Amino acid sequence: MQSPIQSRIQIIDVLRGFTLLGIIMVHFSEQYYAGMHPQSHMNFEIKFLGDQIMQGLIGFFISGKFFMIFSFLFGLSFFIQLNKSDSNIKFFGRFFWRLLILGVIGFVHHLHYRGDILTIYAMLGVGLLICYKLPDKWLLILALVLTINLPSVIVRGVQSVTQPEIEIEKLFGGNNEDNEKYFATVKAGSYAEVLKANLNEFEFKYRFQVVSGRIYITMGLFLLGLYAGRKRVFEKWQENLLQFKKFMKRSLWIILGLILFAAVFFGGAELAKIKLPQLVQWTVGGLVIDIFNLCMAVVYVTGIAMLFNKEKWHHRLMHFYAVGRMGLTTYLMQTLFGVLLFFGIGFGLLGEIGLLASVTIGILIFMGQIYFSKWWLARFRYGPVEWLWRSATYLKVQEFKNKMLSPN
Repeated sequence: MQSPIQSRIQIIDVLRGFTLLGIIMVHFSEQYYAGMHPQSHMNFEIKFLGDQIMQGLIGFFISGKFFMIFSFLFGLSFFIQLNKSDSNIKFFGRFFWRLLILGVIGFVHHLHYRGDILTIYAMLGVGLLICYKLPDKWLLILALVLTINLPSVIVRGVQSVTQPEIEIEKLFGGNNEDNEKYFATVKAGSYAEVLKANLNEFEFKYRFQVVSGRIYITMGLFLLGLYAGRKRVFEKWQENLLQFKKFMKRSLWIILGLILFAAVFFGGAELAKIKLPQLVQWTVGGLVIDIFNLCMAVVYVTGIAMLFNKEKWHHRLMHFYAVGRMGLTTYLMQTLFGVLLFFGIGFGLLGEIGLLASVTIGILIFMGQIYFSKWWLARFRYGPVEWLWRSATYLKVQEFKNKMLSPN
């Protein structure tokens, strides 16, 4: 019989592994381009009807949902580490240093893939240190305000009144000439040229995070994970299954309501031949999408938790355990495969194959990662990047070889 702590750790790693499946599907659907398409290569990943269908499925069920779960788990992991620490002061210093190391890893990652999220996590992780003492009520309120991207809604609402004719693209500061140049570099540039191009994209990435509101959403999810940790949601997850079921039902009803609202609001405007300004569409549509994504993420998390309690599904879902336990290594390995497959420094498949084919390849790679992770953790205590991160955190080489087999 597993202890509550072992069970809690397992379900968290299972959730992380499940999330990494969604992440690789999104990134491979984008063919690791991560940005606006240049006009000469619009929809370069769409080759036939099957690609369009897969694009719709990815957009509805996966895009924007799995990064939410990944971010939520980061905040939850922060609480677990804090809760295990004997000294808050000592822990804060070590966690800050840990974030700095993560920032370095993320920066190297960004040089190869401009869609990197680790540098964002490293920066926003400081917010967890600032907010950890907030009372539960205010922590939850702040988390929800940020998670539904309310700061961006307010800014967009003001802009729709003061700058109603502004084009969305101008808010991001991008232009087609830059997009064309970047595509050409990724498609056929040398390794040094790719590194330089991605270095130049660093400022744009943060601008996108702010303008899109993704930076607020991520911080909100960190805080939501911290709140869930305080409430022992996953420490006592088996006792909370009834509550999970209620959350799932409520989320599904909200999703249905959002779909109906969007159909009436946007469909009604089209039928009435009312041309809504771009900012109005973005403000209303963005809010709908952000809440929709949050509710879908809740459905996935609660669904996994309920299935994990069933014997047959418990065994099936444990396939995600090892790949989630070494999540940082898994995430970076996915980029390695993506860059080698799609960039000119590798096989140069960017735009050469369709979305359906690229997603299929991504799923096959993830299946390989599952077996690799099981094999690795049967022999070593940590994933290779996790071991490096932990050793650098403690400024001491950590024990690497594993004397006990990991769960399968």
